Amino acid sequence: MTFLEQDFSELRQKKVFFFDLDGTLYLGEKLFDGVLDLIELLKDRGKKVFYLSNNSSSSTKDYILKLKKFNLPVSNEEIILSQHPTINYLHKNKITRIFLLGTSSLRQEFIEEGFILTDKNPEIVVLAFDKELTYDRLEKASRFLQKGIPYIATHLDNKCPVENGYIPDAGGIAALLYKTTERLPRVFGKPNKEMLLFKLEQLNLPPNIAVMVGDRLYTDIKMGISAGITTCCVLSGETDLEMIHQSDEFTPDFIIEGIWSLSDIIF
Repeated sequence: MTFLEQDFSELRQKKVFFFDLDGTLYLGEKLFDGVLDLIELLKDRGKKVFYLSNNSSSSTKDYILKLKKFNLPVSNEEIILSQHPTINYLHKNKITRIFLLGTSSLRQEFIEEGFILTDKNPEIVVLAFDKELTYDRLEKASRFLQKGIPYIATHLDNKCPVENGYIPDAGGIAALLYKTTERLPRVFGKPNKEMLLFKLEQLNLPPNIAVMVGDRLYTDIKMGISAGITTCCVLSGETDLEMIHQSDEFTPDFIIEGIWSLSDIIF
C-alpha cells in the first residue's frame, strides 16, 4: 500500500486520541493549522483527547499554560508527561533524595512533589531534558554514576524539533554520560507502553479503541505498537517517508502529512 492508497476508515472508529505535542501539534511556539478545529470536532463527537510529551524541560504547569496560550482546551488529567511515571516510580519506592539533571521549572515540580534535590549523597540520579545543563552538573552526575548510584531518565529522545531544525535532547545528554561511565538509565517516558496503558486502565477502556498520533518512530510509534494501540505517524516533525520505508521494526499503521490532514480524514 502506498502513501496515497491508505484506507482511513479504522481511524474514524477510534474513541481515544493520544497526541504527541512537539512536532505533531506544534513546533516551538507555532501551532499547526487545523489543530483547534480538530480538537473541537473530536470533543464534540464525544472522543477522549490526551496530550503526551517526553519533553521534560517544562513542568506540568508550564505545559498547561502553553497549551492555553494556543487556546487549546486542556485539563490536568489530559496531560501526560514523561516526568509523571518517573515521579510515580520514585514515590512508590520511597526515594526522596535526588540528584536531578533538569531545568529550574522541572526542579520546582519535583520539590512540590516532596523530593529533596541534592548533590550530597543522593539516592538516585534522575536525567531529564536539561536545557540549563552545566559542565559542573555533568561532572557531578558522572561521579555519582561511577559510584554505582541508581540511574533513571524521564526519556531518551535524541533531538527535539524546533521551528528552524533540532536541538539536543535528553538522549544526547545520556550519550555523553555513557561515554564517561558506560551506564545507561532506566527510562519511564516514551516508548514505555505504560505511558499509554495506565490512562486506558483508569478509563477501563481496551487499547483497540485508541490511536497514538506522533512524529517519532522510536518513541511515539514504538510505544503505540508495544501497547497494542493503532499508530499514525505525521511527517511534520522528525520522521520522513524514507525513514519509515527503511524501518522494519516500527512501521506505523497510518501516515499523514500533518495534523492538519486529520479532520478531513476522520470527519
